[in-house]
Amino acid sequence: MFLDRAFVWLSSQSDPVPSELDTQFKLYYQYIKHAFGLSYLPKHVGGSLVLVRLDNHSSQAHKAQLIEFAEALPAVLKRNDIKVQVTFINSAKSPRLQICDVLMGAAGSHGNKMHIKRQPGQRGMKQKQALRNQLCVYIYEALKNLDRIERGSGAFNWFETTGHNENLDNRYHHALRIWKFKPKDYLVDRGWQNDHLDRYGNYIAPDIA
Repeated sequence: MFLDRAFVWLSSQSDPVPSELDTQFKLYYQYIKHAFGLSYLPKHVGGSLVLVRLDNHSSQAHKAQLIEFAEALPAVLKRNDIKVQVTFINSAKSPRLQICDVLMGAAGSHGNKMHIKRQPGQRGMKQKQALRNQLCVYIYEALKNLDRIERGSGAFNWFETTGHNENLDNRYHHALRIWKFKPKDYLVDRGWQNDHLDRYGNYIAPDIA
């Protein structure tokens, strides 16, 4: 799940741009609601418990609101046999969340061309850049292979939303799904497109249309 900075929220008086924190927790909710295909979870005798573990956050108000919304999801999805429970944990003490951080960091590093960025006077990649790039490429190829096995896909782009293969229940069945969020109303900042970046992949200036 990620946001593309090229899509600039077009606000209005009736729909003002929320704060970054508000946006973060709204995305959490939408992701839980849609991304995992909970509507297509097989029914089991006694029901099902969906446990969502998120990295801890200092905003108690936002956490409480997310928990409230998540617990109401079964009714929204018309799946009263499901119970959704959201917990917040310290990601530094969770190997699972640490792995998620590595995967997302690799995607962000690769997509933002961190391997071609240079400091003034720098020639070639620094050792850390080279190691990070090797890890990014390895993870990309592993996910690409998983996507091929799961979806029979010959092309893979981890910065675009994956398809459903014409079946919405694949939101539940696919082992790998990628979701790029876009605002309902937006303008495109072409400054983030490759032909608008400098030779090192750096953002220069907005070009909004």
